[in-house]
Amino acid sequence: MSPEATDRTRRGARARTTRRGFLALAASAGLAGCNGFGYFSDDRGPTVEGAALSEVASTDPPTVTERFPVEVEQSYLDEAAATAREHLSAVPAPLDESDVPNGVIRQEVSRLYEEANEALADAAEATTTADAMGRLRDAREDARAAAAAWAAIDGDLDREAVRASIPTVRRALEEFQFRWRYVGQAPVRAVLAHAQIEERVGFAGRRLRGAGEHHRRYRRRPDNPLAIGEFAGEVESARAAIDDAAYVYDRYVASLGDPRPIGEGLRAVGESLVETLDERREALPGEPHAEASSLVDRDVEGTPIAEALTGLRDAEYADGLDDELATGRRASVVLSVHDTLAQVRAFERLRERVADGEFVRVETIEDVRTIRDAAVDAVAAAADSERHSRLDRRLLASLGDFGYADRQIEEYADRDQVPVDWLVPDLSYYVAIEARAREVPAASATVAEAIGSEL
Repeated sequence: MSPEATDRTRRGARARTTRRGFLALAASAGLAGCNGFGYFSDDRGPTVEGAALSEVASTDPPTVTERFPVEVEQSYLDEAAATAREHLSAVPAPLDESDVPNGVIRQEVSRLYEEANEALADAAEATTTADAMGRLRDAREDARAAAAAWAAIDGDLDREAVRASIPTVRRALEEFQFRWRYVGQAPVRAVLAHAQIEERVGFAGRRLRGAGEHHRRYRRRPDNPLAIGEFAGEVESARAAIDDAAYVYDRYVASLGDPRPIGEGLRAVGESLVETLDERREALPGEPHAEASSLVDRDVEGTPIAEALTGLRDAEYADGLDDELATGRRASVVLSVHDTLAQVRAFERLRERVADGEFVRVETIEDVRTIRDAAVDAVAAAADSERHSRLDRRLLASLGDFGYADRQIEEYADRDQVPVDWLVPDLSYYVAIEARAREVPAASATVAEAIGSEL
C-alpha cells in the first residue's frame, strides 16, 4: 500500500506504527483460528459458556491518553471546523435525482458529505487533542471533496483550477519548513513536539505528491466530478496539515522560556538508539513465521502465548524507520525506536516467561479471565509509573485496542458452549498487550537516557 493510500485509512484515531503491527498480529491470529483451531472439527475439547465470555469482556479496560506537547486553543479547533462547514455549505444536501441524475456520482458525493459531518462530530467528542485535530483534518478533506465534486457537476470547477491551487499550498509548506527550527528546552517534550510537526509536514508532502500523481492519472478524464472532488480533497488535506504543523510549532516555541538549538543533538540521539535497536534485533532468535515451539524449549503450540510470541516476532519492527532516517525526521526516528524497543523487549521477556513455565493453557472461563486481567493490570501498572510519564503514556496509548479482542469474544455470547481453542487467537491479543505494557517503563528509560545524554 502506498503512503497516500495509508493516509486515507481513517475513522477514529490515526493508526500508528505500533498499532499496525498489532493489527497485523490480530489478523494473522484470526486466520490461524479459522484454519487451525477447529471451526470445522468435531473434536471440540474443553468448552466455556458463551454468556460467561461476554461477562469477562464487559469490564472496562484502562484508558490511557497521550499528553499532547502543546496546549491547543479551542478557538483553533473551532476555526478548522468552520472551514469544513463552509465547504459543506456549498453542497445542496440531501441530493436527489434532479440534482445529480447519475446514481453512482450522487451516492459518492452524499457519502463524502456524510463522512465530513461524522468527522466533525467525532472531533467534537474526541478525548485527545491529537484525535480532534486528526478528525478535523479528515472533515476538511471530505468536505472539500464533496464541495468540489458538486461544483464540477454544476460546471463551476474543473481539474485545471484545482491543479492551479497546488503551487500555493506547496509554497506554504516550503515557507513553513524554511522557518521551522529544531529548538527546545525540556528534552523529552521537545522530541514529542517536533515529532508531531514532522508527522504533519510529512503528511502534507505526501498528499501534495499524491495530488500531482492524481492529476496525471486522470488527465484524460478531466470532467469526472468524483475525480475532481478527490483531487481537491487531497490538496485541502495537505493545506490542513500545514496549518496544524505551523500552529503546533508556534505554540511550542511561544511556550519556551529559553529555547536552544537541539537539531544536532537530536540526530545523535537517533543514531545512538538505532544502533542499540539493531543490536537487539540481530540477537532475536528464530526466523520470521517460525512456529512458536521453535522459539522456546517448551511445547506451547495451541496456546495464547504461542500466538503472541509468533506475532511479536513477525510484527513490523521499526516500520517506517528507514524512510524517517532518509528524510531527516529526527524526532520520529527516536519514537520509532521507542516503539520497537518495547516490542523487542516484550518478545524477549515472553520467551523467558515460557521457559519458566509461566503461561496458561486455556481450559476454563477462569483461564480466560486470568489472561485478560493480566493485560488490564499490566497497562494500569505502567500508566501509574511517574518516572517517564510522557514517554510511557505515548506508548501505552498505542499498544493496541482491548476492544478488538473484547468484541471478538463477545460474538460468542449467544452460544451455549464455545470450544476454548476457538478463543486462542483473540486471547493472544491480550497476551501481546500485557507483554508490551510490562516493557514500556524499561523502553522509556532507555530512550529517556539517550535523550538526556545528548539534549
